[in-house]
Amino acid sequence: MLRLLSIYSGILPIASFFLFLSRNKKNGLWVILFYVAASFLTDFCFELFNPPNNLSFFIFSLFTILEYSFFSVFIYINFKKKIFKQIILITSFFFFAFCAISYFSAKGNFFDSLPASIESIFIIIFCIIYYYEQLNDPEVSFIYSSKKFWIVTAFLIYLSGTLFLFIYTFGLSKKEQSFYWPINMVFNTIKNLIITLAFSLPISDHQPFIKEDIFGKPPLPHYKP
Repeated sequence: MLRLLSIYSGILPIASFFLFLSRNKKNGLWVILFYVAASFLTDFCFELFNPPNNLSFFIFSLFTILEYSFFSVFIYINFKKKIFKQIILITSFFFFAFCAISYFSAKGNFFDSLPASIESIFIIIFCIIYYYEQLNDPEVSFIYSSKKFWIVTAFLIYLSGTLFLFIYTFGLSKKEQSFYWPINMVFNTIKNLIITLAFSLPISDHQPFIKEDIFGKPPLPHYKP
């Protein structure tokens, strides 16, 4: 039951994106749509075909790269400072190189535990940088009214909740992995629900935290330089 809930919860953000299409045309939200679609198709294929270890490892490795790439593109689009964009580019170069080395050196594994763990750490760092940037230069008065805030929060919750699962999966058999995998299912469902919320929110206009003329201007007749 939990497995099916995790898989088919991926339909909700896709439906929400198209239902509120006019609200989701900016800020790179289409990238997150592609991510959700890739996540749903990956989970659905595993449920339908139950591939062998070698093929499972290839699919997981490919999805890890796609997940990192989609989120990195999204956060790159929404970062304002050049230095943060450069951090993503440099980090991505090393991550993709590491994934290639890990894939060709791994033998007989079911899940790409180490690349997935490194990916989680990098994305969590990107999320923290995004929050830092918003604290120092907020776009809206109430950050929780921003679609981007909820997208970043969805990834942060999901990857924080599954990080240690991904780390310890490396030393577990396929049977043992299946015992602990419901943790991933729970956080995957939460992630999909939060992204659904983000897609359904109304557009939040770019608005400075404090308007310059909030207190008004002094009356001209009584103003003396």
